[in-house]
Amino acid sequence: MTAQRSTGGRRKGGVDTASSLTKSTSHYQRAPDMADLAALDATAIASEAVGTPVAWSAKVLGAMEAFQIPRALERKQKLQPRPRSLVRDQSVTLIELLKQGKTQDAARHLLVGEPGCGKSTYLLQALAHALEDGWAVVYIPRTIDMVNSSSPYVYSSVLQTYLQPEITNALLTAIGKVNNEVLKKLKSIAPLTVEGHELFPKHTSLTTLVSKVLAEHTNPLARQLALELVFNTLAQQTEVPVLVAIDDVQALFAPSQYRDADFTQLQSYELAVPRSLLSLFLTSKKGIQRGALLATVGMAHSEYPAPAPLLAAVRAASSRRDAAVPWARILQTFSSPTSPTRVEEPHAYTPMDAQHLQNATDAHFAPLDVGARLTRAEASSLLDLMRREQVLWSPPNDELFVSKLMESNGNICVFERSWRATLV
Repeated sequence: MTAQRSTGGRRKGGVDTASSLTKSTSHYQRAPDMADLAALDATAIASEAVGTPVAWSAKVLGAMEAFQIPRALERKQKLQPRPRSLVRDQSVTLIELLKQGKTQDAARHLLVGEPGCGKSTYLLQALAHALEDGWAVVYIPRTIDMVNSSSPYVYSSVLQTYLQPEITNALLTAIGKVNNEVLKKLKSIAPLTVEGHELFPKHTSLTTLVSKVLAEHTNPLARQLALELVFNTLAQQTEVPVLVAIDDVQALFAPSQYRDADFTQLQSYELAVPRSLLSLFLTSKKGIQRGALLATVGMAHSEYPAPAPLLAAVRAASSRRDAAVPWARILQTFSSPTSPTRVEEPHAYTPMDAQHLQNATDAHFAPLDVGARLTRAEASSLLDLMRREQVLWSPPNDELFVSKLMESNGNICVFERSWRATLV
């Protein structure tokens, strides 16, 4: 005779917690059904869709898994029954810029705005649109991880730089997985040669090149050269538009936490992967020809504030009379009192690395202000979405809604976090 399984003793006056508490109790709450949310495709972000929540498609979620996403967004999406975002006016503006870059010279925009305005989410919306529209994409959500001495590195006398094998391998794998169909159409613009030995001839399919390098060649130098060849091919071809989206771009224009054999601090441009990324947008001849390059300066890391060389280059570009975003507005976003980072406007005596300043100047970033406050319609739509997701502790009413919108100053992240933390 088999005894009835029990995973815990009966509590005094209670029940066996393992065998008797079921979904039929009053404490059980069925998971919210968000299946009716429209998936974000190439036509989802339009002016008539402002204020509408959209879910990430399976294709975009696969890209997020391959490239990863910022840790704060990763934690946030784990709490959502179905990962989603909200279409806003700034989303429409950004997608219009992408559409222009599809047929014109590649645009280079630095997204600026106060902490919590959703800059990283706008990058993901641009990534989703590009993927659904058949673009090639390179997404770098954690640029700081490339320079914070968290991965192995080794010096290469051939390239005269420091290879980062794990980062190179992860980036090549993600590019090959996410862009598999697009890379089949593209051929390498040069042979892949390692120390005098030709591994792959010119005009090799990029899909073949990436897959075979990862499968057959464990030499870190070969994989780094393959990554650079993929970048150069994507940049110079005009058959397929390319989106390069970089979060925490300030890490590319600042000293790294790596050290050489003499314990001298290495600059980010002395590391192989950051140097390869810089080559995508430093000059118009070497940078991407069709598509767009979007970047954001992250403000969540106090040890990586906006560096002086980047500030000086952006100030020079935004001080013209025809600048879309005036320098005063940009400095205001970088110096926001809600940011853990504190920056000062560079002056004549501010120490700067000459190469970093040159790189930031050659990037030719055009600032794009995405820090607009939530409108009442957008806030109302977001609140209704959160109600459906069953994350509100307090029943919403008009008075509480207006109060939350005002105290958050229209900041979407603060508004959402405030509702989650309110118990009336």
